[in-house]
Amino acid sequence: MSQDASFSEGVDSALYLGAFTPEDVDVISTILQDGIFCISDLAWLKKKRQVAVLVNRFRWENKSEYIDKNSAPERVKSLLIIDNVLNISSQGIDRSDSSTPLNLLNLDLKKTKKNMFLTLLFSNFGAIRFELDAIELSIKDVTRPYKAHSENIPFHPIIDDS
Repeated sequence: MSQDASFSEGVDSALYLGAFTPEDVDVISTILQDGIFCISDLAWLKKKRQVAVLVNRFRWENKSEYIDKNSAPERVKSLLIIDNVLNISSQGIDRSDSSTPLNLLNLDLKKTKKNMFLTLLFSNFGAIRFELDAIELSIKDVTRPYKAHSENIPFHPIIDDS
């Protein structure tokens, strides 16, 4: 008699996900929150209309392990592929300094009548915006997980505006 697999059995597996809808992009955004990369980790293959980013992502899928079992937080190198890229622009980022770490907070997707804009928002108020003609992203873990150098779970305080 076979038994269904549980979600917890997949925590040590490499992630490989695709995104084709705004809701899918929200999932990728959540997974990449607190990911770190440098401009030198980003490549635009203009003729293929594709951008590849090597992101050092926090393994949020194991958060309960870090808390419940007091295990060391982990990161893993993941490859983010963004297809159908027409143009790239940035704001608040010194592109000549290719080794400064950028801390990714969110992926923001906005649609217009003609195209879409996917923006990577960073903790230093910088942003990279990709003009797309269709949503097609993927993320794939490309290394084994390793202990996070900070040994801490990223923390985001809640700001009360009232």
